[in-house]
Amino acid sequence: MLKKQHQLPYGDIIELLGDGRDSELSSLSGDDDDFVDDNEYPCSEIEKSSKEQMFENVLDDFELFEFEDGEDFNVFGINNETVEDEQLSDNNAYARPSTPTLPPRQIAIRPVENVLDDFELFDFQDDEDFNVFGINNETVEDEQQSDNNAYARPSTPAIPPCHIAIRPVVEHGLHLNNLPYYTKNEIKWSNRPFVSNFLKISQPAPELSTTYKTLLPIEYFSKYFPEEEFENMAKYTNIYAKQNNFIKYVDTTPSEMKVFVGIHLKIGCQKPSRIRSCWTNEDRVNIIADNMSRNRFFQLRSCFHVMNNDDIPENNVDKFIKVRPLFNSFIKRCKELPVETNLAVDEQMVKFKGKLGVKQYMKGKPCPWGIKNFLLCSANGMVYNMILYQGSSTEINHEITKKYGLGGSTVLQLVEHIDKNEHYLYFDNFFSSYNLFTSLECLGIKAAGTVRLNRFANPPIVSDKELNTLGRGASYEVTSTDGKVGLIKWLDNKSVSLASNFVTSGSPDIIKRYDKKNECYVEVDRPEIVKLYNDSMGGVDLHDQLISYYRVFIKSRKWTLRMLFHAFDMATCNAWLEYRNDAETINLPKKKVMDLLGFKQNLASTLISVGSSVVTPSRKRGRPSSCNKIIVQPKPCKKNRLIDRYPTDVMRKDNTGHYAYMDNLRDATFCKLEGCKKRTHMACKKCNVHLCITKTRNCFYDYHN
Repeated sequence: MLKKQHQLPYGDIIELLGDGRDSELSSLSGDDDDFVDDNEYPCSEIEKSSKEQMFENVLDDFELFEFEDGEDFNVFGINNETVEDEQLSDNNAYARPSTPTLPPRQIAIRPVENVLDDFELFDFQDDEDFNVFGINNETVEDEQQSDNNAYARPSTPAIPPCHIAIRPVVEHGLHLNNLPYYTKNEIKWSNRPFVSNFLKISQPAPELSTTYKTLLPIEYFSKYFPEEEFENMAKYTNIYAKQNNFIKYVDTTPSEMKVFVGIHLKIGCQKPSRIRSCWTNEDRVNIIADNMSRNRFFQLRSCFHVMNNDDIPENNVDKFIKVRPLFNSFIKRCKELPVETNLAVDEQMVKFKGKLGVKQYMKGKPCPWGIKNFLLCSANGMVYNMILYQGSSTEINHEITKKYGLGGSTVLQLVEHIDKNEHYLYFDNFFSSYNLFTSLECLGIKAAGTVRLNRFANPPIVSDKELNTLGRGASYEVTSTDGKVGLIKWLDNKSVSLASNFVTSGSPDIIKRYDKKNECYVEVDRPEIVKLYNDSMGGVDLHDQLISYYRVFIKSRKWTLRMLFHAFDMATCNAWLEYRNDAETINLPKKKVMDLLGFKQNLASTLISVGSSVVTPSRKRGRPSSCNKIIVQPKPCKKNRLIDRYPTDVMRKDNTGHYAYMDNLRDATFCKLEGCKKRTHMACKKCNVHLCITKTRNCFYDYHN
């Protein structure tokens, strides 16, 4: 073994490397040209900026080292030996030219960590371009490289079709399979108080959907279901109608689908005893009956689809595949929202009592029969992620489910996209387990929740009988021997057990509770974990409460209709919460902030007005009248005067079809622009409101802008 030479300074090494094009060390790869076959795909020319950026990123993952004479040069753990025969083996489908050994005592580059772990294998078909790292590889007829090409380099051999290549895998945080796991025998407890470990996070500045004002309800709603979703609704609804040969069906359009959805939202706000009553003379709702006929409404409802049934694969295991596109669009927007500090995971029930294999019964819920969902919400009810529960085929990693159970694996999947060391998470005893708390600690998430003691290897905690002797407000806590998880039992009316990886008793406070025996209020000590749990756990229940106020009325045997319009209800509530957060951020007066009912009515009216240009084809009913029959024309009934029917903001500011005309009234009408007290005979034909134009004011222009 020869004596090592002195290592070059890093500055000199980088200077030698340069940008990787004409450096002195770049000649090391020149010997590989002898092993290149004639059939090759040279690297195509790419932009200089992207090339330099790629080179800088690659250098970050490598370190420099020296090796001695006779020492093998090894990159990625692959032995590189001198190849005596240039002919590749025909028996090895993946054989490729070997790399010659480097001269002794030279400087080479090797990865700091195993780079191959960051790649995955994939197949590609015949005539498909092979693309790694976004570099296009094309066939070059002329092997002569251009002298003017600064990035010209020796060509690489072509990869045979239908074989395997590598591409980088993007990882989001710590992989769930690498999380720690403890068996029951490995979980040990000690009778000592838990040391609190809160996060040091500053309250982030509120994020606005706009820079200076709130958006319109339709603009918030369109972020969850953009125009492409309404186009797909119209497309697949027409396909389903043709597949089932609906009589006298006329193809629908995206605009008509907006009217269809808007009518459902309006019905949820009106809460009629029967949907058909919206078209009757006694209980007529003009905005509904004037924009779509009753028969057309029920015809579209019968055909309403968001995917083609023929596209469902034979080996499909997803039981919600018929509603999956709409929920995917909703979840995509939910994951883009800024996430609050305090989060909660809980179940949600979608009311449904028809025939369905995944239907669940949950005792104690407001809707015990229905379809179960798992939601990740903030304390104010904002949804950030959700999972549709469908038994064994639920979209959860089965390996994680075997380790953590259904509850723990659900929590880990719901929080995959949230940032590290910025959030507190709360859940109930259905999800809690010792390994879940330790895994969330590794993911940088502080968690707390009620627990079932048999999932914690029977900790040495006092019984309920012993705790009752200590009186109301007493508590007892234990800590795991590694100090990662704390467990506390607290006595109020009944005992309750909670666990956490950041706090148990903490800083207790005093609360007042009513004592039935003495018929008076008494002061009770409350651990800090109980206070935090009560303040933050009700996010999912609050979201359910908001939906229940103005839920879309669906009475149908089709579970798909119930689920599809449940997605619209969830999107409406999320959109209203976004609007309310923006209103608070810009300090909008409370009198001008729309409540949920006003927001949903405005959204429904806007959806109907946007698509109201679609005219449903009218058809004559009954036998054709005889030409000899005298038809008595009915006397025209006097219409009631419409009072304060103002257009929506979307119609008012669309800058389309707003023409001024002069009315024939005897007296002038007040100008409808806020703050103007002039009278005028001029009105807008589309908006049907009177607006004045004078030498000093142009209310017509101001109203529409």
